[in-house]
Amino acid sequence: MAGSTSTEIAISRGGSASYLGWVVGAMVYVAVLAAAGALFAQSVSERWALSLSGVITVQIPDAERPVDPSGTASQDGGDGISRLAATLEILRATPGIGHLTILDRDRARALLAPWLGADLVGQIEPPVLVDLRLMDERAVDVTALRDRLSRRVPGVVIDDHGAWLTRVAAVTRAVERGGWLIVLLVGGVATISVIFAVLSGLSVNREVVELLHLMGARDGYVAKRFQGYVLMAALPASAIAGCLAVATIVAIGAIAQPEPDGTEAMLRFGRIGGFRPMDWIIICAIPLVFAGFTLVTARLAALVALRRLV
Repeated sequence: MAGSTSTEIAISRGGSASYLGWVVGAMVYVAVLAAAGALFAQSVSERWALSLSGVITVQIPDAERPVDPSGTASQDGGDGISRLAATLEILRATPGIGHLTILDRDRARALLAPWLGADLVGQIEPPVLVDLRLMDERAVDVTALRDRLSRRVPGVVIDDHGAWLTRVAAVTRAVERGGWLIVLLVGGVATISVIFAVLSGLSVNREVVELLHLMGARDGYVAKRFQGYVLMAALPASAIAGCLAVATIVAIGAIAQPEPDGTEAMLRFGRIGGFRPMDWIIICAIPLVFAGFTLVTARLAALVALRRLV
């Protein structure tokens, strides 16, 4: 088959194939956003787990009130000392605790203000919080520590963040799986759209295809013609949709800027720090993957349809 045949006989772009670029672009836009959501959920879960690994928080209600002299307090020589001092005494005597940070009520109110509002926070008396950084999680028996504190300072609460991290991990895993499921569903819809567009194009150009066969063209040559058209429609649409999706991610991140008082916003969706370098590579690769996948799908669909063409 002479190479000039492709210029002498043009395949029409009529039928549903004329809308293929719009369909692929819409699918790529949705897929990039869904993948970004899944990657962000995974990144947040890992950062929170890393930041809270080996950290225990001790809550001390009525921290300034003296320890009740009845019971075991007098035996430890702690009569008259505050509940905070008695708690710190036990914590500092516990092996395996590397660093200890006291968050007073003013700091606790500052942490609660973005959630509850400054007016409501000003009316409550939050407990004093003590953050413990463990040198080795296996070296500290949290249950035994909890028992010692409860006997010496009743009402003290120890939170090792394990239950909270478990719930957060479950939510983030659900978001992550949901995002990738959306990507797969969108890919399936894009595949069906490409197949339908190729079949529609073959139907519109049936006479031209038969003429090419009479002139000696093989199915691979005809399929390549349709494959080239799909590439010209899908590649620019994928690139434009990918850029729009990244711009949407950045716009969402611009909404979640730090508060004027310096409080860090909880959502850091669009910042570079919200994603790892590999995450950005995956996000930017999705449009190219979609374009390549539609190219392969178009060729296979055309070859199968041509073999069944009477």
